[in-house]
Amino acid sequence: MSTAVADGGRRVSVLLADQGRQALIVALSHQPAHEAANGTVLPELTRLGAVSCGTDTAEDGRRVWAVLDL
Repeated sequence: MSTAVADGGRRVSVLLADQGRQALIVALSHQPAHEAANGTVLPELTRLGAVSCGTDTAEDGRRVWAVLDL
């Protein structure tokens, strides 16, 4: 989430969803980001137990997501 907060917006949205026996967690910054996310974000999510994770940018802001086994 700190990556989304670092984009400098006034709000960050967090989505939690159940995918079978996994949890999907998404943070959205609501600020268009023009540079790649900090290179330590994805390795840190993996270290914390994410089985899959990623980041991307779009018109609605930067998204950082992770899937965790429950």
